[in-house]
Amino acid sequence: MSNENGNWCLIESDPGVFTELIHNMGVRDVQVEELYSLDSDTLRAMEPVYGLIFLFKWQDQTSSQSGPNQSRVSSGVVVDNNDVFFAQQIIQNACATQAILSILLNRESELELGETLTNFRSFASDLPPDMRGLALTNCDQIREVHNSFVRPESFLTDPDEPRRPAGEDDDLFHFISYVPVNGRLYELDGLRRGPVDHGESEDWLERVGAVIQQRMGEYKEGEIRFNLMAVIGDRRKMLSEQITSVDRDISRLMTELEKLRLGESKDVGDVESRIAGLNSERAELEHLVDMENGKFARYRFDNSLRKLNFIPFVYQLARAMAEKGVLEPAVEKAKEKAKNRPRQQRPAM
Repeated sequence: MSNENGNWCLIESDPGVFTELIHNMGVRDVQVEELYSLDSDTLRAMEPVYGLIFLFKWQDQTSSQSGPNQSRVSSGVVVDNNDVFFAQQIIQNACATQAILSILLNRESELELGETLTNFRSFASDLPPDMRGLALTNCDQIREVHNSFVRPESFLTDPDEPRRPAGEDDDLFHFISYVPVNGRLYELDGLRRGPVDHGESEDWLERVGAVIQQRMGEYKEGEIRFNLMAVIGDRRKMLSEQITSVDRDISRLMTELEKLRLGESKDVGDVESRIAGLNSERAELEHLVDMENGKFARYRFDNSLRKLNFIPFVYQLARAMAEKGVLEPAVEKAKEKAKNRPRQQRPAM
């Protein structure tokens, strides 16, 4: 494996990052939403839900029954199932993209994958999981989209120099996904030898909450560094379709209203009331579309900032402040503020 193919950057656990990453791979009408509740009603309100992405602090479990090569995992069983598109992770830092692909490539009949992912799935479908992982490593288009979210380095480093291996005091985080396939709920973790079957589930949105809660319960009390996101249909498209449906209903009722007025019917007031209700519903739907458009605009702006290197700007600003004699007082003031600020945990990556 070439060093170039092995270099995948860390990307931030953020719905805006994941949404743009999916779109840049060529997938349409899909977005990612952060979840703050596991109850099925919350998930149903987002339907269609194609799968969930779960981020957690990785623990070395090689000596426990939950180790990567064990057949039993929490409430599920590691299985060999050709109906599930599963690829082992053989490249560092690729787990975020791999978790996303695990959902998209298993819901291909419901999604417009685009040329890149359609061709990759067609090529890799007959390969074993480890070779699928190797194929992913060597897919230039997917790697380039993933690495487009690399954060600018503060200092220049030798790309051929090996990175310091993680130590015992380092927090390592890992992405996995949950997706329904043929009426069964699967946990797809590229560090395992196969998909984890969590059993039959006619209503997977009801089942998945309990599975994730059990997984979180395996950690020490007080551990809160988890993140959960849902891969769902583009809400702007669904809301626009609802507006179109409401417009048809309004048009039909307006025609009916004209006929009733000509006949001096007593039902005129009832129809007018229904039209007023539909107009209110339409206004609410338009408001929701505006909110979604605003959210996507923020995603684009935030993602553009993530890709900018602010180091030269900060350097020039600090230099100008030093020349004016205001840098040192500003640094001391910042130190005082930092002492009084509550300690924050490092964001999960």
